[in-house]
Amino acid sequence: MMMSPRIVLLLSLIITAAAAWSLPNVPTSSRTSTITEAQSAVALSNNQLLRRNFISETTAALFSASTILPLATMMVNPKPASAAAATKSSITPDAALTQWKASVVAIDTLLDRWDTLAGGDAIRKELGTANFGTETSPLFQIQKAFKVLRDNDDSISDLVEFTEQSEEFTNALNRADTMAYSANFAGGSGKPTPPKVYTDKAKIEVQDMKRIAKSISSLLVTPP
Repeated sequence: MMMSPRIVLLLSLIITAAAAWSLPNVPTSSRTSTITEAQSAVALSNNQLLRRNFISETTAALFSASTILPLATMMVNPKPASAAAATKSSITPDAALTQWKASVVAIDTLLDRWDTLAGGDAIRKELGTANFGTETSPLFQIQKAFKVLRDNDDSISDLVEFTEQSEEFTNALNRADTMAYSANFAGGSGKPTPPKVYTDKAKIEVQDMKRIAKSISSLLVTPP
């Protein structure tokens, strides 16, 4: 049976339409989505770049402020140098020498009055390590006097020997103070160590201080 050309054309149109309908459905927005994703990626990259630039600029500003401002402050108002100068000028070499001579006398007086002193605190007061009352021992802060004398070349005949002897003197002073302090807590129940044991040890250290003091005094150049 022969079909007419009109029917053949109609069937061709129907088959073509059906084939087009059965093709995979590609969303028309896929290209738009791809473009949007690309735009988002570009925007994100720009935001990251801006953030990096902000952090870099902020860090540089903070570094400049933290570095330049203190330097500028030190140049305008050099307090450490002023403080050092004030400390250095707080005691003169003559005053340091006078304090040392008074300390030598205080050591002799302490040994002469040893048996009349009542307890460890009385000894420590004479050593200048525990100040009670209104009077202060010349041995109080004797290390500062030693430093001033060391810094003044005209006051010492042998700097190395003076440094060693002054350190020995300070160590003996600290040991005497420790023994006198321990005497305050001696005694009690049981079989305690009597306070006199510690005060006797403190006396030995003070006698050592007197010996070292003679050596130190021999190294000092006494002004006329």
